[in-house]
Amino acid sequence: MGRKKDRNKGRERKIRIDLRRNRAERTRDQGEWTRLLHAGDDRQEETESAENVRAKGELSRKRTIVLHDEQFAAGRVHRGLVVAMRGLIAEVDDGEQLWACTVRRLLRTRLIKERHPLAVGDDVRFAPGEEGRIVIDDRELPEGVIEEAAPRRTTLLREYGRRLHVVAANVDQAVIVMAADMPPLRPHLIDRYLVAAQMGNMQPVVCVNKADLDAGGAAAAVVDRYARLGYPSLLTSVVEPRGLDRLQELLTDRMSVLFGPSGAGKSSLLNALDPRLSLKVGTLSDLDRGRHTTTTARLLKWAFGGYVVDTPGLRQFDVPNVAPAQLPGLFVELAELAGQCRFLDCSHRHEEACAVKEALEAGRISPERYESYCKMYEECAAKPKY
Repeated sequence: MGRKKDRNKGRERKIRIDLRRNRAERTRDQGEWTRLLHAGDDRQEETESAENVRAKGELSRKRTIVLHDEQFAAGRVHRGLVVAMRGLIAEVDDGEQLWACTVRRLLRTRLIKERHPLAVGDDVRFAPGEEGRIVIDDRELPEGVIEEAAPRRTTLLREYGRRLHVVAANVDQAVIVMAADMPPLRPHLIDRYLVAAQMGNMQPVVCVNKADLDAGGAAAAVVDRYARLGYPSLLTSVVEPRGLDRLQELLTDRMSVLFGPSGAGKSSLLNALDPRLSLKVGTLSDLDRGRHTTTTARLLKWAFGGYVVDTPGLRQFDVPNVAPAQLPGLFVELAELAGQCRFLDCSHRHEEACAVKEALEAGRISPERYESYCKMYEECAAKPKY
C-alpha cells in the first residue's frame, strides 16, 4: 500500500535559478601529470571519462531549488518592494511596514556579473526572520529573509568594475538630470544615458537643471536638440523657479528613476517638487571633495502620486555590453537610415554609399550626436566580452 501524503505539510514550488560562475578556470598540476607519464601511468582514458561527465553549457550554471513547507501553508511568505539597498541588507516595503531583509545564500550566488542580485524596485517574496529586529539609521525594523525575486520588467544598468551594476529595476521612465553648468554640461554623457535607458526598455526624459546658469544659451540649445529627436526634454531651475510644473506632470503617477552626475541638483529638484521629502542638499565644496550628498539609491513616494528612485551621483557611466551592430538602433536618428546603406554590415564611419554619412553631410544629423555614436562604437568594438 502506498504511503499517504501528509496533507499537513506545506506546498512546494520548484524554481530554476542562475548560479555564480567560478572566478577562474580550474588548473591542472602540470608537474604531476609529467611524472605520471614518465612512470608509465597512462590516465588518458580516466581523463576523458572525467571530462565527459562534467556538465557543460547553460544547464551547468543553474540549480533547482524548492520553496516549500509551513511558510507557504501558513501564509508566512510576504510580497514586498525593495526600497533601499544597504550592503547585504534590503529594506522591503510590504505595504504596511518596512522590513530589514537579508538574502538567502543560494539567491546571492546567482548572477556573479552583478554587484548584487537585488536592486531598488525589485519585487520580492520574503519570510519573517528568526533573529528579531535590525537597527538601520536609528530605526528598528523587523527582520526578514528574501526567498525569491520576480523577473524584472525594466532594468537600468551600467558596467562598473567588470560587473553589471543595476541602478534601478521595474521603473517606467529614466529622467536624466544634468546641470547647465557647475559641473559643466556634457552632451556625450547624455547620449550614454539615453542608450542605457533604451536598452532597459524605459522611456528616457532629458532634464537640464540649473537653467539660471545658462547665460549663453548653450544648455537651451542642447535641450532643443533632444526635443527635436522626440525625447521629452526640458530646462529646469529651482532658483528661478522654472520648468518644475512640466517635470511634475511627467512624474505624476509613474515609477521613475532620477540619475546623472554628482552636483546636477537631483536632491534640490526632489525637494522643490515635494518639500516633505526634506532631502539633504550638497554644496559645490562637497562636489570638489568628491562627496556624494545621496549615498544610496532609495525609492520615494511622491505626495502628488507615483514613485521615484533617487540615486547617488554617477562619477562614470560605461554603457552595458552592447555589440557594435546594435548601437545604430539605439540612436533614434540612425535607426531608420542604417537600413538604407549599401553594405549590410556598415559601421557608418568610413564605408562608401553610407546613408548615415550622407545625412550627416546634408545637415540632417547633429555632428555632436554622430561623434558620440562613433566614440561609443569604438568602445564597444574594443571592449572584451565577459
